[in-house]
Amino acid sequence: MKLRFFALLSSVMGAFTGNAQEKDAFYFSKTLALNMDDTYQKVVDALKTEQFGVITDIPMDQKIKDKVPDAKLKPYRILGVCNPKFAYETLKLEENIGLFLPCKVVLKSIDANTTEVVMINPSTMMKMLGNDALNQVAGEVTTRFRRALENL
Repeated sequence: MKLRFFALLSSVMGAFTGNAQEKDAFYFSKTLALNMDDTYQKVVDALKTEQFGVITDIPMDQKIKDKVPDAKLKPYRILGVCNPKFAYETLKLEENIGLFLPCKVVLKSIDANTTEVVMINPSTMMKMLGNDALNQVAGEVTTRFRRALENL
């Protein structure tokens, strides 16, 4: 089990050094002509429509600036989103799934009136675990994430 998660981590880290097409398999993104606060509200509403809630909201730029005062960062929020039904199903199927929960959504300020929304692709992440039942749940979550992103 430990080796499987180490292999998974190595695969994920290696994937982020690949080309744009490979990265698209790991996440979906959309750029909105909105400021960070308005984007946040649209994302929350779109996710709520798909029965997901935001359970964590980390202002990563501020967290880094608190420890590295000279850091120059634009607003960057990491949202932890969850659908309790799907979380419960995945916990029954994989006891260490907490390493991937909650699912991540990133809001990155491009400028004062432009924000990029990036959502993890759960299907790609779960395929690495080799559990068909888990893949089915991840497929449904992925469908809902794509729909939420399209509706922004």
